Amino acid sequence: MTDKIKTVIQNAIAANLAALSQRLTEAASLAEQAHAAMTQGEQNQAIGTILDFDRLLQEAQALYAAAIALHRSGA
Repeated sequence: MTDKIKTVIQNAIAANLAALSQRLTEAASLAEQAHAAMTQGEQNQAIGTILDFDRLLQEAQALYAAAIALHRSGA
């Protein structure tokens, strides 16, 4: 594997990890908001706040899998 290909793979891993971090940060923020709503007795608001988790967690899983696959490719 050439140095150029290794650099491309490493940049792709870095991009995937940055995007993964963003998704997880967003999910954590939503969880905090949902928890705050529950402590105020606002169950519907709490659950409504985390409804987007399905999408966020699927995206996070895909980004994680991509980073691992790139790593295993030999970079």
